[in-house]
Amino acid sequence: MGNKFVMVGGGSTQSPGILEVLRQRATELNLTELVLYDIDEHRVSLLGQYTKMYYAETGSKVNVSFTTNIDEAFTGADFLFMQIRPGLNAQRAIDEKICLSHGVVGQETCGLGGFSFALRVIPAVRQIIQKVKEHCPDAWILNYTNPEAILSEAIFTEFPEAKCLCICDMPISIEGAIAKYLNKDLRDLTFKYFGLNHFGWWTAIIDKNGADLLPQLREDVLSGKIDTLLMSNDETVGDQYWIETYKQMIKIFKRFPKYFPNCYLQYYLTPDEMVEKDNPTFTRGDFVTNGREKRIYLECERVIANGSAKDSHLHAGVHGNYIVDIAHAIIHDTRERFTVNIMNNGSISNFDPKAVVELPAYVGAAGAEPIVVGEIPTFEKGLMESQKAYEKLTVEAALTGSYQTALEAVVLNKTIPNLTVGKAVLDELYAANKEWWPELT
Repeated sequence: MGNKFVMVGGGSTQSPGILEVLRQRATELNLTELVLYDIDEHRVSLLGQYTKMYYAETGSKVNVSFTTNIDEAFTGADFLFMQIRPGLNAQRAIDEKICLSHGVVGQETCGLGGFSFALRVIPAVRQIIQKVKEHCPDAWILNYTNPEAILSEAIFTEFPEAKCLCICDMPISIEGAIAKYLNKDLRDLTFKYFGLNHFGWWTAIIDKNGADLLPQLREDVLSGKIDTLLMSNDETVGDQYWIETYKQMIKIFKRFPKYFPNCYLQYYLTPDEMVEKDNPTFTRGDFVTNGREKRIYLECERVIANGSAKDSHLHAGVHGNYIVDIAHAIIHDTRERFTVNIMNNGSISNFDPKAVVELPAYVGAAGAEPIVVGEIPTFEKGLMESQKAYEKLTVEAALTGSYQTALEAVVLNKTIPNLTVGKAVLDELYAANKEWWPELT
């Protein structure tokens, strides 16, 4: 029998790239059935009708359907690709503006934008995984839903038995950019990395001859030879946000040159600089709503109205390839190396063994086996411990509905300067998110 794949959040504008890779690689995945599932009937109908036409007219033999019925979607599933966004980008933009109005970072995974997103998404994911246990307990869940660090902690806390890998395409995108700068094939390099999601560092870049190329990159940065990296992710090339982000990443490496930083550390190490750059009246959420969302749904409407997708195409980028590569590794037990979010369990020897961390791991039919890092330095360990405490308290607040725990989490977040600001932002976010957050008492 073939494999049934379900796109959970199939109406998302992040779906098209994954859908294209699944179409291209259906044979090697033994993919025979694809279901787009979403709670938003209009959005999933647009993407679903488009995909059915697109697959059929490109000769695909995969049976494509779309639905808002979770029981129907999940029954008999082998793989679930999860990327959901309760409140959509409209609520994201509201959160961003609330944070920025108080002079603090509003980003959707970092700072209190990430806190708010977590409190919206954790209840929804709990319901989804309960349905997985009911209808397809042996299915693999590959999660792209943000905020990945907090959500992975929630999943491992609530459902330790779930066959779930929480993944992010940011590390592979940065690694691709580094490889391009070094004029190397990405497959010829081994990247050593540790941290939390959106909160990690590369400690070495080993070429196929065993040489570490990080010192060369460090020298080029410190000497002023480079002030940015070319982006390897075609989906973000030309996007001013990512252009500035890659420049800021190099600035942070110059200030802390021991290890190469994940770009999201810009929000924790230089939050004042990030707030200064942001437009409090037109945020990243607004940009996505008026850009990618509009473009993709208009194209779906055009194709549906024409009754054909022959003059349309989907782009298979890093986002789509990474999640499908991991599914392929599980199906064929290839034990290839990927960066995933996984229980530490001693991999970082001087860090909480029960904490979820982001590490390279070998992925096969049995899941992920993380590499051993050993001890990490005091600076990075201190940052991670504070961040992990914030993440764990955020999960606890979402699961218990405790206002006091939520406040403790907020005050621990490195982007919040003091209790007065933190409480004001928390209260305003709660008022704006009562439809999705658990009740806090």
